[in-house]
Parts: sequence; structure tokens; C-alpha cells
Amino acid sequence: MNDETTSTRATRLGAVGTISGIISVSGPDAKTFLQGQLSFDMGRLTPQYVELAAVNSPQGRVQAVVWLVERADTLLLLLPCELVETLVARLRKFVMRAKVKIETGELVVGALLADDATSAGVPAEIRGHVERDGVSLIRWPGSVARGLVIAPAAKCLPEDAAVTARWRLEDIRGGLPQVFKSTHEAFVAQMLNIDLLQGISFDKGCYTGQEIIARMHFRGQVKRRMLRFALAGMPPAPGTRVVSDSNHAGDVVDAALTDYGCELLAVINLSQRELRLQIDGQAGKPLEALPLPYEVA
Repeated sequence: MNDETTSTRATRLGAVGTISGIISVSGPDAKTFLQGQLSFDMGRLTPQYVELAAVNSPQGRVQAVVWLVERADTLLLLLPCELVETLVARLRKFVMRAKVKIETGELVVGALLADDATSAGVPAEIRGHVERDGVSLIRWPGSVARGLVIAPAAKCLPEDAAVTARWRLEDIRGGLPQVFKSTHEAFVAQMLNIDLLQGISFDKGCYTGQEIIARMHFRGQVKRRMLRFALAGMPPAPGTRVVSDSNHAGDVVDAALTDYGCELLAVINLSQRELRLQIDGQAGKPLEALPLPYEVA
């Protein structure tokens, strides 16, 4: 460490693209409150690591995929900006007498790639988190060294569209799921591999949607899983149908441009994963199966 603060170094480095919205949950009952709302066991959350979780409907359908960050004075939920207002309204319905405060707008999040991430002091360990001078630095999952910077909104982190685009592609290559307005309540958590990414606890007790998610797990009924593909075409929007001949085989989770077309994640019926798959409306452009960094049965 030199005399510069972490926040000054992270902001000055540039190569930052704003990619996410933030919800802050604070108060003495914050963890207990979120324990009943999220698929992750809040008793396992520590300031040293960020964790994945699903917010679900009573029918077990995923309403939001969030990354959890424990800071000195608050718990953060990171998710797409377009879902922030919807999730805030949903969470506030369940506050009742809990001593919890739910806020937005006080922090901003940006991305650092490669040498910039290392220079800024991002932890070396995957999902590692450190907080210094009011700024959080997180080592994000994936094969490429990259980090998230979370800073007070007054820091005005500079935006870089190229970094944002590369970040989205690396999330796809890392098999990291996301839900958007167009896929709100389209999937059950296991379909998005959230269980394979340690984002579901099957012994934490009750939370919204738990009955459906647990039943699918204990009865071995996960018949659809998120898989990764390459496509020699433009990125399809989340929620676009994947077909085999004219039969519905799955739905796009997310997609990002590459030099040869795009890469995408899609939830696919496992009984159809070996068939010739293509994006609905893009005839003659079959999907090429690509590996994920974790095993999908």
C-alpha cells in the first residue's frame, strides 16, 4: 500500500464499466430478514467472500439473481439495474416489524479487468472481498482476472463500454446466470445452475419458494439445465426460444458478442441437448455446444 487511498487508486485506474445495480439492506435484523427471502444460507455469509443467491416467487420461479456482499455497516445485493425497483418493492412488502432499512442510490459499482484489477488491490482468491476506505474490491469468478469496485456514488466511476461488454462475455464463459425483466419468473433456480454455484441451501429452513426448489432437488427432477453455446450470428435477447426443428427446446438466459458471432447461455431440456439446436428465427445457424467451468449432469 502506498499513500493513496484505495478509492483514489480504483477510480483513477479507469477501465471501469458500470454494470450493476445495488440494494443496501441494513439494520440489526438484516441477515434474519434476508434469510427468509433468499436461497442462500445467510448464516454462511462473511465479509471475506461474496455469495450467489436467488430471490424466488412462492411458486419457486426466480425473480432475481443476486450477489451478496457483507460490508462493515450493510449488506449489499448486486443485480441488473432494470430489476432494482421491482426487487426493492418486493422486499419492502415483507419487512413488517423487522428492524431493517432497504435503500438504493448510495453506492455505484464498476468493473476492472486484468492488470487494472491487480493494481487496485483486488483479492487473488475467487469471490474474495476486501473493504478499504469505504470502497469494496471483489475478485469476480472466471478464468480472466477481473474485479468489481463498489464505491460511494460521489466517486463517479468512469464508464467504459468495452469493459462492460467484455465483462458480460466473461460472465457467460464462467457460467454465471442472470435474470432480466424478460426472464423474470421464467426459471427455477436449479435450471440456472444456482445450486451448482453454491447459491442454494437445502437445509437452512423456510424461505420463499423453498418447497418447490427442495422438492426438485430431493426427487432428482432437474430436467432442464443452463448450458453454454457459440452462435455464428447476433446475440439473441434473453428469453428468446431455442428450438430443435420446430420443437421448443429451451430459452436464452444471456448472450454477448464475440469476434465470430456470439456466445450465450440457455436453459435447455436435457433430453434434447444432443439434438441440432438453433435460435428461433435464425434458421441455418446451429448452436455449437461449449464447455462450462463446472460439471452439469
